[in-house]
Amino acid sequence: MLKRLWLLIKDYIQQLSGNEQSIYNYLTEEKLAEIRRELEDTEYESLFIQLLVRVNDEGWNRGQVTDFLDANRINQRNLAKWLRGYGETLLASPRENDALASRIVRLGELGAGEVSDVAYDIGVRLLGRGKATNQVFGESRPANAEEAKEQGDAAAWFNQGNQQLMHGDFAGAIASLKKATKINHNLHIAWFNQGAAFYQLQQFEQVISACDKAIDIKPDFYQAWFNQATALEQLGRFDEAISSLETAIKVKPDFYQAWYKQAEILSQLKRFPEAIACCDQAVKIKPDYYQAWFHWGYMLAQQRQFEQAIIYYDTAIAIKPDYYQAWVNRGAAMHALKKLSAALSSYDRAIEIQPQAYLAWHNQGNILTELEQFAAALNAYNQALKIEPNYYQAWNNKGLVLRKLRLFQGSIAAYDRAIAINPQNCLVWNNRGLTLSEMGEYQAAIASYDKAIKINPNNKFAWNNRGTALSDLKLLEEAIASFDKAIEISFDFYEAWLNRGMTAGNSVNCDRLLALLSTVAIQNPQLNQRGYEGELASYEEGLKYCDQDTHPKGWGKLYQAMGNALYFRGRADSRPHSYWYKAVTNYNEALKTLTAADFPHLHLEVLQNLIRVQLNLGEKAKAEELKRRGTDILRRLLDECKSPEKKKQLALKFAGFQQLTVDLAVQSRNLSTALELAEQGKNACMSWLLDGWSDDSPKWVEMKKLLNPHTAIVYWHLSPAALHTFIFQHNTPSLIVLGAKSLTPVQRLRDFESWLKTWNEQYANYRQGKDKHSQDAKTWRDNLPAMLNKLSEILDINTIVSQIPDITQLILIPHRDLHRFPLHTLFPREFTISYLPSIQLGLISQSNENQLSNQLLSIEHPNSAGYPELEFAQVESQAICRLFPHNTRKRSEEATKDAVINALPQGYGILHFSGHGEYNFHNPALSHLALADKDKLTLTDIRDFDLRSYQLVSLAACETAITGNHTITTEYVGLVSGFMSCGVASVVSTLWTVESAASALVMIQFYQRLQQGKSKVVALAEATQWLRNVTHDELAAWYAEEIAKLPEEEGILRRFLLRHLNNLQNQLEPSNQPYNHPYFWAAFTITGIFPILLS
Repeated sequence: MLKRLWLLIKDYIQQLSGNEQSIYNYLTEEKLAEIRRELEDTEYESLFIQLLVRVNDEGWNRGQVTDFLDANRINQRNLAKWLRGYGETLLASPRENDALASRIVRLGELGAGEVSDVAYDIGVRLLGRGKATNQVFGESRPANAEEAKEQGDAAAWFNQGNQQLMHGDFAGAIASLKKATKINHNLHIAWFNQGAAFYQLQQFEQVISACDKAIDIKPDFYQAWFNQATALEQLGRFDEAISSLETAIKVKPDFYQAWYKQAEILSQLKRFPEAIACCDQAVKIKPDYYQAWFHWGYMLAQQRQFEQAIIYYDTAIAIKPDYYQAWVNRGAAMHALKKLSAALSSYDRAIEIQPQAYLAWHNQGNILTELEQFAAALNAYNQALKIEPNYYQAWNNKGLVLRKLRLFQGSIAAYDRAIAINPQNCLVWNNRGLTLSEMGEYQAAIASYDKAIKINPNNKFAWNNRGTALSDLKLLEEAIASFDKAIEISFDFYEAWLNRGMTAGNSVNCDRLLALLSTVAIQNPQLNQRGYEGELASYEEGLKYCDQDTHPKGWGKLYQAMGNALYFRGRADSRPHSYWYKAVTNYNEALKTLTAADFPHLHLEVLQNLIRVQLNLGEKAKAEELKRRGTDILRRLLDECKSPEKKKQLALKFAGFQQLTVDLAVQSRNLSTALELAEQGKNACMSWLLDGWSDDSPKWVEMKKLLNPHTAIVYWHLSPAALHTFIFQHNTPSLIVLGAKSLTPVQRLRDFESWLKTWNEQYANYRQGKDKHSQDAKTWRDNLPAMLNKLSEILDINTIVSQIPDITQLILIPHRDLHRFPLHTLFPREFTISYLPSIQLGLISQSNENQLSNQLLSIEHPNSAGYPELEFAQVESQAICRLFPHNTRKRSEEATKDAVINALPQGYGILHFSGHGEYNFHNPALSHLALADKDKLTLTDIRDFDLRSYQLVSLAACETAITGNHTITTEYVGLVSGFMSCGVASVVSTLWTVESAASALVMIQFYQRLQQGKSKVVALAEATQWLRNVTHDELAAWYAEEIAKLPEEEGILRRFLLRHLNNLQNQLEPSNQPYNHPYFWAAFTITGIFPILLS
């Protein structure tokens, strides 16, 4: 049926600007379905009569009616159902009662929910029937029997049509009402009700035509003017709709629903002052008209007057406290004001009133995402989607959260669901591209960005992100073309200028054809420069559009970028100081807008840049002052952090401040202080990255307890400004810091960062199999020997060795990315070498070094989903378990998470794991061992275990290297560090995945030497050297010896060894060394303190 006021539900979408975009929603009014008790017919009749008396005689308003029904716990739907039946009884009665009909219409005009809708329809029908002699059928009596019959027939069709309309038979109602008007063309209510039926069928042109007929007959029929306006609104004919409403108001100035509808339409046209004036009129006529107060608040929110909007939402809530839509919009306004706690409270209240309010759940998820409470945010989005599975905005925002959690497959699945619902939303395609980019799927990401651009060619974020993906593919000129497109859309888009500058700096030659297609480059040919000059040209051009006053963030970021370009240009020059002084000038310009008050995080970034360049200029006093300022700001920000997770992220983000203090101490020749600061920073980072890690840090005197006359420690430290190497020995009064014999610490850092970039690219291509497609280019594996030689030169290993005569044992303590490389292979073979994550952990492990236990826990070749089978893992485990009769084995599908967690604390001495493991760069605590099926044992799972009984954990098949183009800026915390923090004395691991046969041979050799009484460090060194030097003939002889030792029941191991023995005996070059390449032997490392080092 046609309601007295059609209040349409709309989703108002506020899109956040930025490369990654969330969707926020406001509500307009929506009907609630509430549960109330059901009464007997006599009770309903008594109640209805009471309502008619209160409304007509006592002047009750809408709020009083709804309060009355709520107080009596009356279900409106049930009351309306009863009222329909009661109305049919009244309509069937031959007795006319215009007075009753008018009283029922008055109840209907209040608009107090479904009861009012039904009452209005019954009242109109009663008047239409009862006033057959005046209002409907005219005042004159029929002249003769034939005319009387016609009037009776018209009345019959009219009443039948109304009944059909009441019961939802809209097509039937139209047919009946048309017959009524064919007999009696002047039945204006019949025309009006035809319009009602057409509206329900969404045939809006016919609604307008029917209302026109009614108005022609009765020009002051204000309800027809109103309904005509609503149909015009649906057709987007807003000016005509407003005109119809103005006529309705002229006829009935106190028609508050018309004032409100006019406000709705005007607000759609963004004519907010006029719309607000209409709402004002509506509430003057009906002060408790809470929908008008609510819409008034909505219009203020659209104009970003959020404080005022909240006042009007609160007014609506004061009238109707359970008006959950107002609570939702109140929450949105609070969110816009960054009053997150108040916003969450508003959404909680909305959900308490109406648990099915999916927008409240959704918007709550947005705030929880902002607070980085990702698990709670996911729950909120899932609740929203459970209620409304087709709400694509929630799928989009769920995808954002899953991306932040590095759950990329789930993120893509969420975006795909959003796209299936709304394939024309460019925002979702853009966000999908961002996830694919983080997965390294750059081609697929570009395809998503292209979809977004096809939908909206003016989406600057999609163009910018497309350029970033192209840059990652090394398609630099195509990337610049995309950045130029983004800039053409918005010349003050500073992010695109920054990306353009960095890409131009990396490019060698300009693509002139693409440049000719760029409006940006045509306007300024200087932008066709490449390299350092092209980079600066882009930043300088961007500054023309990003003014200091209007774009303070963009202005500051562009000056910071210029400072960085000058700094790195100077670092590559033999005379860097002129560039560095210019860098200082640019950084100081950046600080003018990137102030500690307005942009504290960016301010700290620039201070770090300034300290770095001041240190390189030898301006120690200035660097000290900047460090003091930065430390004070950072301490304040950490104190203000309410969220532990945010506090952790902030501390890790600015770990560079602590690292730079080490450089300051070195420049001041306070070397022991510098080492203490380095160790303190290392342990602080580890405590943030891995829960349960102690951030206690030893002093210089305590550090020397790790040493004996034959042992030295080489300790590296990386900062944003330098790479320092500390060397200290037993009973030496002072530290040695590697000087500038061949390279200064700044140059050493420069060369290492360049080397690291090459390693990362080659290793990532190797892992992904990309280098197999190039027949000419050497792979990472081919280049490994040359890369290690180059690293030896950069770290100046020869000079280190010259500083430690008479030393035979080395403890290597790398920093950041240096943990990822086989540094032990850079030293002469006569050194026995072990690693430590930190000195502090070495001191803890020192007290835990006992005799090796023969109690072995063997976790063997789990059938892990998504990982390749390790061909030799079963044989390796079988051979090792033969050496340790007291063993417990968890094999293949038995190696579940529950089984391993139950077994670990049982006091074993050795854990041997022959399965896959992975390092999680973004969240080291989620680094894991892959167990049966999809089970994973993460560092978080074991952090509370006491594993001090374990003298050895062997993870020889587990890759601990990073697999992408990532650089560690804080500290490396992986599987090795995690086990050692639980008390394990030593851990054997590999830096990359070694071919299964070679890995099995090393492990078998290692454990055989342990059984001979050799220390773990010596056993591993001998095992890897044996693999490195063994020939085909020697390997065949070893296989034969091993086969001879086997008992008859060892069928699996015997068959394996025999097969390989046969292969070896058929080799044409018996003296060839099959495993001499460092790929096979260099990856094996051992971490911990060993008796030989303490003797």
